[in-house]
Amino acid sequence: MTAPSEISASQARSTPNFADDENMDIFGVRVDNIDEDKAFGLLHGYMVDRSSDSGARSVYFTNVHSIHLSQKDPSLRRFISRADLALADGSGVSIAGKMAGNPIKANLNGTDLLPKLFGDCEDRGWTVYLFGAEERVLKLCLDQLAGRFPGLKIVGSHHGYVSEDTESMVIDEIKELKPDMLLVALGSPRQESWIDRHASGLPVGICFAVGGLFDFMSGEKQRAPNWMRRFGIEWLYRLAIEPKGKWDRTFVEMPLFLTRVFLARFAPQFVTDFINRRIQTH
Repeated sequence: MTAPSEISASQARSTPNFADDENMDIFGVRVDNIDEDKAFGLLHGYMVDRSSDSGARSVYFTNVHSIHLSQKDPSLRRFISRADLALADGSGVSIAGKMAGNPIKANLNGTDLLPKLFGDCEDRGWTVYLFGAEERVLKLCLDQLAGRFPGLKIVGSHHGYVSEDTESMVIDEIKELKPDMLLVALGSPRQESWIDRHASGLPVGICFAVGGLFDFMSGEKQRAPNWMRRFGIEWLYRLAIEPKGKWDRTFVEMPLFLTRVFLARFAPQFVTDFINRRIQTH
């Protein structure tokens, strides 16, 4: 777990001035280890300092699932390395930080962070476009947002089940509307790939890869109680209410990740290298 190494010179504008303990990666996947105040300061700056020449900023959330996918799909690791921000998301990443001697400063998952940002959007008049999820879920999400954030200016939306022609129309609409925030909920690695391909040509403030955010905002999926979130065991709640959907993440991805974290800390290097090679080839 070291500093990110895949950010090219062409991405220089995307890299904030981080302190040494804020620059880290976990198994080659970038994590920007910053607190909530710094994250919001950067996000606000991106929205205010918009430039049509440089396109949209990109913000992703690094969690155990994206790290797991990145081991088998190096392109996802490259997408994350090229992001403007790759925020720490989840208890697994927090455990890895502690084991590496660099504790994660804040769990900045999108499900908690974005609603706070919506409040800022209401206050400042920033606009939002939603792209992704099923049409029914998206409609429910829009209804819920209208109730919770009546001053939020949602200038457009489209579900994520699009053909090539429809996708071109969505992109044209986004270019016409020029939202301050574009929320892309297509699932990993599709959403990161989409943003990586299109962000530079979009007159948007920030493109967020938000995963299942629309499911939670719509009420289709329920958050864990606050006490479970505070103790970092929301995953247990998710497993209880969605056993089939979360089985692999809970009983395959998380144990494998924690085993690798332990081996990286305590095992000889050749053992860690062998495990990493096995993961990447299976």
